[in-house]
Amino acid sequence: MNKQNIPKTGRIGRFAKIVEKKTSQKVFESIMEDSPKYDQYKAEQKADWWRNAVEKLELEMGRETAMNVMQTCGSKCCGAGQRKIAKRLMDESSSLEEFLENFINYGVKDNELGYEILDEKTFLTMHNKCFCGQVKKSKELFNSDTYCHCSVEFNKQFFSAAFEKTVQVKLNKSILNGDDRCEFEIHF
Repeated sequence: MNKQNIPKTGRIGRFAKIVEKKTSQKVFESIMEDSPKYDQYKAEQKADWWRNAVEKLELEMGRETAMNVMQTCGSKCCGAGQRKIAKRLMDESSSLEEFLENFINYGVKDNELGYEILDEKTFLTMHNKCFCGQVKKSKELFNSDTYCHCSVEFNKQFFSAAFEKTVQVKLNKSILNGDDRCEFEIHF
């Protein structure tokens, strides 16, 4: 495989750079094997590519490394602009409930996102659609929730910025794994 043809920009380029740093050259090439054609793929084919890439990563490097790669992707996906929005929404809110209302209404279509406050330091966010543009058109379920750890880290970065302290995020449900919704438990 010609390394020159591997995408260098966008989410797939970011993923490639992270995989290259965290794996051997052989594993990197195996995972990125079909990536030069990625830009020509339709949305469903892109989702298939991601499913296969993460399965290969998990098989070759183990679940822990694969999750770490996806979390690294998620930390970069939630960039400065997203964190700034989180902080602004929190600053404009007088309570956790008001913040969550502002959050679910910020640029989200009706009924796509919800929340439930469990106690004064824990809440759930629930998505009835996959929000990841890379995989939301997937027709096949993913074999594990590893890919979704990108979203776990995205949520961690977003809500840590809002609360100005590190939060813990747990993935409870994933549409990509056959659940009726994606559900993240946020504890701060």
